[in-house]
Amino acid sequence: MADYDRPHIDIAPFLTTSSYTAHQSPGGRTFTRNRDQHGPRLSAGLVASLTAAEARRPAPDTLPHGVQPGEGAFVTVILDPNARELDLEKPKKGVRQSAAGEANGRRTMVLHMADEDAQAYLRERVERYLTGELNDRERPPLYSEMEPIDGFSPTELLDLWREDPGTLPTDANGPTWWGLWCWDDFVDDVTGVARALKMHVAPEDRWSTFPDVRVVPVHATRAQVQTMLDLNQSGLAEIGYATDDPAILIDLTGQEQDGLVEDLAGRIQWPGADVPAICLLDTGVNRAHPLIEPALTSDDAQAVDPDWGSDDHHRPGHGTPMAGLALHGDLTGPLADASARTLAHRLESIKILPPTPRAADDPANYGAITKAAVALAEAQNPDRPRTICSAVTNDRRRGDRPTRWSAAIDEIASGVDAAKGEEPPRRLFVQAIGNISHSNDWSTIEDQSLHPGEDPAQAWNALTVGGVTFKDAIEARDRAEWSACASVGEASPYGRTSSDWPDGTTPVKPEIVFEAGNRAANALGDQVSDAMPSLSLISTGKGGTGDALMPFYATSAATAQASRMAAQITVEHPQYWPETVRALMVHSADYTPAMRAEIDSAIGKTERSALRRRFGYGMPDLLRALASASTDLALVSQAYIQPFDRPEISRRDARRRVGPVTFGSAHYYDLPWPTRILETLENCPVELKVTLSYFVEPYPLKGAMLDPARYRSFGLRFDLKRPRETDAEFQRRRNAEMGVRIPATEDDPNWAFGPKAIAAGSIHCDTWSGTAVELASRDQLAIYPVMGWWRDRPGQGRYLDKARYALVVTLTAPEAGIDLQAEVEIAARTQIAAQAGVAINVPTRGE
Repeated sequence: MADYDRPHIDIAPFLTTSSYTAHQSPGGRTFTRNRDQHGPRLSAGLVASLTAAEARRPAPDTLPHGVQPGEGAFVTVILDPNARELDLEKPKKGVRQSAAGEANGRRTMVLHMADEDAQAYLRERVERYLTGELNDRERPPLYSEMEPIDGFSPTELLDLWREDPGTLPTDANGPTWWGLWCWDDFVDDVTGVARALKMHVAPEDRWSTFPDVRVVPVHATRAQVQTMLDLNQSGLAEIGYATDDPAILIDLTGQEQDGLVEDLAGRIQWPGADVPAICLLDTGVNRAHPLIEPALTSDDAQAVDPDWGSDDHHRPGHGTPMAGLALHGDLTGPLADASARTLAHRLESIKILPPTPRAADDPANYGAITKAAVALAEAQNPDRPRTICSAVTNDRRRGDRPTRWSAAIDEIASGVDAAKGEEPPRRLFVQAIGNISHSNDWSTIEDQSLHPGEDPAQAWNALTVGGVTFKDAIEARDRAEWSACASVGEASPYGRTSSDWPDGTTPVKPEIVFEAGNRAANALGDQVSDAMPSLSLISTGKGGTGDALMPFYATSAATAQASRMAAQITVEHPQYWPETVRALMVHSADYTPAMRAEIDSAIGKTERSALRRRFGYGMPDLLRALASASTDLALVSQAYIQPFDRPEISRRDARRRVGPVTFGSAHYYDLPWPTRILETLENCPVELKVTLSYFVEPYPLKGAMLDPARYRSFGLRFDLKRPRETDAEFQRRRNAEMGVRIPATEDDPNWAFGPKAIAAGSIHCDTWSGTAVELASRDQLAIYPVMGWWRDRPGQGRYLDKARYALVVTLTAPEAGIDLQAEVEIAARTQIAAQAGVAINVPTRGE
C-alpha cells in the first residue's frame, strides 16, 4: 500500500474564468398535432374544467361567517408522458403553477387562476393556438406550449397531493395532520380560512419556510381540506403530510467491561475546548460515561425542549453509543491494546426526540426541530467548527421526493439563514439512509433494493451514509450453528438503498458506506438475529456500572463513524470548507473486492450507475483523504463562481438589470500534468478521478420531482479536455461564448459512469481509466453552471449571487514506478513561475 504522507496540491492558482453560455442542445420530443383536432379538444377540456370548478364552489350561505368563495379556479393540466416539464406560470397574469407529479404513466401539473382575468388569459392562449396564423414552418402560435398538453381536467385533491398517491387519506371525516403548502403572500388568507373551517392550525414555530412557500400544519378531516379546494383558495399550492415520524431501529444488550473502560479512558489525551466538534442530533447522551464525559461538557448537552432533559432516554440507549463511536470509533480494538491515544475533536449533544410519544395534537415538524437544534449548538459555541450527525429517519416515508425535513437539511447545509450581505454559514450534515426493519423471514429483507432509503436521507447537501460489513465470524456463544447473512465486503443487510428511487430526478444515496454490522440467519432462513455481539461494533453503553459497553450496529453506527472521519479531516485541514470535507470523503472512497466484482461484471454504464444506488462510491479511506502518496496524488481547489447573470440595460438615465437572466461564468483549470513523464509511461494504466461538491438552496415544491432544475438554486458540472483537442477547441465545444461549437472528435467512453449519470444531487464523482499517454494531453478541466431556480425565478433577486464549490482531482498510477507527486509539484511550480513572469503594463497617472 502506498504511503500517504504527501500534501495535497492546491490548483486554485491555475484557474481562469470566462463568461459562459450553454450551447443549444437538441430539444425533446417534437409534438406534431393536428391543430384542427387538438385545439378544440383543449378548448372544450379547459371550459369543462373551469365549469366543474365553478359548480363545486360552495354557496356563500353554506359557509362559516367570514368565509367567501375564491374568485379563481384550479385546473389540472394533463401532459403527454414524453413531454418535458412545461412552464405555463404567469404570476403577473394571475396564473400560478404548483403541484406537478407522475403516477401510473400520467403526468400532471396544477394551475391556479386567481380570478376571471386569469381564466380569460388562459382561454385566450388556447384560442391563439387554435386560430392564429401559421409561421414559416407551418406551425401554429404557441405550439410549444399547447402541443405537449394532452388535455385539462378538474383538479382533485390527489392532484395537489405531494406524497405517494396511495397514502392520501381516504376517510372523509377522520381527522389527521395535513401540511398545507401555501404561497407565502397568501398564507394569512389560507390560515384564516382554515381556522374558520374549524381546522386546528399549528403554532408558527411548527411551520416551515422555503422560497415562495410556507408549510402550515393543520389538524383537519379530508372533507375540510376538500372544502378548501372547492373554495378555490388561491393561496394553496400543494398538500402533504404534516407529521414526521422519526424511528431508530435498535435492540441492543450491555456487557460488563468497566475495568477495560477505565483503562482506556486513562490512556486517552483528551481535547481542549477550542477544537472541532461532532453535534449529535439524537436521543440525548449520558455524559457521565468515562469515555464521553471529558469530551462533552454539561453546557454542550442540550435539548430542543428543556423539559426533556439531556440524558439518553432511549432503551437500551442510542445517543450514548452514537457518541462513543463518533469519538472513538469501534471500541473493539482500543479496548484490546495498551497504546496511548489522542482525541482531537469534541462532542455536542442536542436531544431532538421526546422521552415520551407526542400527543395526537402535536405535529412533529422535524425540519423545524432540526433547525432549532443546530441553532442551539451554534448559540452555545458560535465559532466552533462542527459536523452535524443524525441517524434519525422517518420510517413511514420513503425518500424519493423532497420533503419539509429533507429541504430543511439542505437549507441548514447551504446556510440560507445568513443575514443579508453576510457569507452563508455552510455546514456539513451527515445523515443515515435508514435501516431495514427486522423480520424473521430472511427472504423478505434479503433484497435491499426493495427497501428504499427513508426521509430525510434524500437531502441533496447531506452526506448520506449506508452500511458495509466485514464481520462474518459468529462466536460459539452467539449461536455458532447460524451463518452471517452477508459475506465480507458486501453491503450490510441493515442498510437501505436508493435503487427504487427515480434515477433522473433523485440524488445517488448513499454516497458512502461504513461498517454497520451483520445479521445472522438459521439454516432454514425462518429466524433472523440482529445485534449478535460478534457481528456488531462495540460502543459506550448508556448505563452505569456493569453496563459500560454495548453492541451497536446498523446505519446509526455507520453514520457515527462517518461523522468521526469528517471531524478528523477538519482537525487536520482547518482551511477546508464543509463542501471540501464532503468531497474528500467521497473522493477517498473505494469499492471493496466484493463490490468491485459486481461493478466489473456490470454491462455498460447504466448497470454500473444502478450499483451506485446500493453502495454509493464505496468506503472512505481516512489516510487517502488527509494526504497524497507518490503514485496517488490529489489536486484540490476551493473557488467561488457566479452561475448566472443579468445584463444591465440603460433606461431613463439609469442602468437597470432588466434583460433576461443568462448563465454567468465558467472556470477552466490548467492541470499541472508532467506531460513528458506521462508520454514516456506510454501504456501504463492510470486513473483520473474527479469529485465536484457544492451546496444548493432548495425549492421543494412538487415540480422538483419531475425536474431537478426546479429544486436546486444552481447546478455545476465538470468536463475534461479530450485527446488531441486544443484548449481553444475544448472551450468552444463546451462554451458558446467561445465561438461556434466544435463537435467532439471522438467519444469519451472510459468514464465509469459518464455525464448522463449526473442528474440530481450536489456532489458528482466519476473516474476515467486509460493509459498515461492518453492522459498526457488531457490537461484542462472545465467547471460550468446548469439551470436552477436562481435563474428561473428572477423575482427572488438571486441571479447575481455567487456560489462556491470544492474540486478534488486525483491521478493514480500504481504501476508507474516513479514519484508522480513530485513530478506534478515540479510542473505546478513551473506554471506558477511562468504566470508570475508575465509582464503587465500598468498605465501611469495621466495616461
